[in-house]
Amino acid sequence: MNRISEIELFNLLKKDVSRRYFESNSASSPDISEWKGQDIVTFQEDVFEKTRSSVSEKWFYTYFKSEFKKLPRIDMLNLLTQYAGYSGWSEFLIKHQKGFNPIETETFSPEIIEKEEISLPEKTEILPETQKIEYKPKKKTRVFPIVLYSFLALTLTSAAVYFSFFYQRTYEFCFVDSDRNSTVTEPIEITIERQGFTPLQLFTEKGCVEFSSKEDTLLMTINSTYYKKDTFKINLHQYQGKETIRLEPDDYKVMLRHYSKSSQSVKERIKMLDEMIANDALIYQVYDNEYFGVEVLSKKQYINLVSLPTSSLKNFTLIEAERKQGKIVKIKFKIHSDEN
Repeated sequence: MNRISEIELFNLLKKDVSRRYFESNSASSPDISEWKGQDIVTFQEDVFEKTRSSVSEKWFYTYFKSEFKKLPRIDMLNLLTQYAGYSGWSEFLIKHQKGFNPIETETFSPEIIEKEEISLPEKTEILPETQKIEYKPKKKTRVFPIVLYSFLALTLTSAAVYFSFFYQRTYEFCFVDSDRNSTVTEPIEITIERQGFTPLQLFTEKGCVEFSSKEDTLLMTINSTYYKKDTFKINLHQYQGKETIRLEPDDYKVMLRHYSKSSQSVKERIKMLDEMIANDALIYQVYDNEYFGVEVLSKKQYINLVSLPTSSLKNFTLIEAERKQGKIVKIKFKIHSDEN
């Protein structure tokens, strides 16, 4: 009996997870692989609310927005199936593998084919030797050149259509911090608008991205935690090799990260954080394990946490930050632990 492949099983699980999410939430797209930004944040919060465990943004991009080579760890499979309404991965497997029936092929009995006898006509007429057939040559026409020229014109037209619609070049763009003139190594989401197609969604943590296009002009929108959102009009007709796009840092987010993990004096760090963060700010610490999901901190707790000179602050990562009227009103962060 045929068995469902790992990719088919995981795609079924993604559909169940998406269905459960839309029972009480909305998103910018019905396809979970097209979610980004706030959609992913809302999904993380919904998973935590229903399972008391969390899914990291990095994991989401690895398994929901990219092609994966093997199934995730069993603890993450149990988490997602529990979120979708199952007791765990084992119940999900039993349900879907039991309901899978291989396609039955019909068999046919060979038919007996009777041979038909072929008979020649009984009489054939033979022309008398004295009878002559007069051959009259036909007048020459110009049909052949006309057909040839039409064929060549059709071939050239087809080739032009093919290269204009189907031929694509590969382009590479790299992102640089406009203040430091250095390659951006923070996660970047890239959205490329394509005429007549759904937008192309790309992601990079290495500062460069490659994509193919058959259009000469396109719009590229950039989203990143520490850089201002921006949209660029790209003219690929002038492309001559790897090109650079300069991104402008979001000063408040950069300062927040700096004072949350800097090695300067504790007093100065506390003072600067107290001035930057609103008193009623919403602050979340995210944990990527099965025991903790998201913890809500007060402004004082957050400042005390990041003011202690511990080595763990080297692993501080700012996930999201919002600012209103010169104050930071929302912070979501994570302090990574070593993962195998």
